[in-house]
Amino acid sequence: MLKKRLGILGGMGPEATAVLYERITKNTEAACDRDHLDILIWSHASIPDRTEAILSGNTENIRSILREDSEMLKNAGCKCLVIPCNTSHNFRDIYRDIFGDGFIDMIEETSIYAQRRGVQRAGILATDGTVSADLYGRALRGRGVEAVYPSKEDQKTVMSIIYDQIKKGQKGNLDEFNQVTAHLKEQGCDAVILACTELSVLNTNYGLDPAFHIDAMDAVTKACIRACGGIYKGIL
Repeated sequence: MLKKRLGILGGMGPEATAVLYERITKNTEAACDRDHLDILIWSHASIPDRTEAILSGNTENIRSILREDSEMLKNAGCKCLVIPCNTSHNFRDIYRDIFGDGFIDMIEETSIYAQRRGVQRAGILATDGTVSADLYGRALRGRGVEAVYPSKEDQKTVMSIIYDQIKKGQKGNLDEFNQVTAHLKEQGCDAVILACTELSVLNTNYGLDPAFHIDAMDAVTKACIRACGGIYKGIL
């Protein structure tokens, strides 16, 4: 099967982009270099903050940037596009307009996986922007899965882990993270979705229990490999 070139529009953040590339590489069945995917990575680290844009309502500038970046990858021969930033999926109408079915939607892929796994009530750990837009809530409810967001105080902790710790190059405070997930478990959640790629970095750092934690980065990794003609060898 002829492989399709994958474009990764990253930099949101840079470490999360590197984690996605590493997971795609490690989860592709390969006997030689040529069995891997052809990938172009545009790590646009200077792009404005997505959560800030969503909460302020001033999205014109970021929408223009994301469209330009997506078109650049399309013009460079990419047939598929993935964005390792959950919050940026608030603007997925842009990616679908440019790539059509070639856009690999992290939120949809994760929600499909949660449904297939039989999750009934999922806790959502994400940025304020993703929470405010109810990106996962809408996708999950459409598949019969209830979405539960953290309390206001716990959401502050989640944002601190994302912005004050991992985006600053720290590993992330596991005790704080576990406290938030424990509260969601007390509310009857049978799974927690890591719905921010900085939390996927935290997962990489600590190796969270996959029986309870669903990492959106894992779901989109599998989708990227399969969509582009590679052979997936992971465990999802």
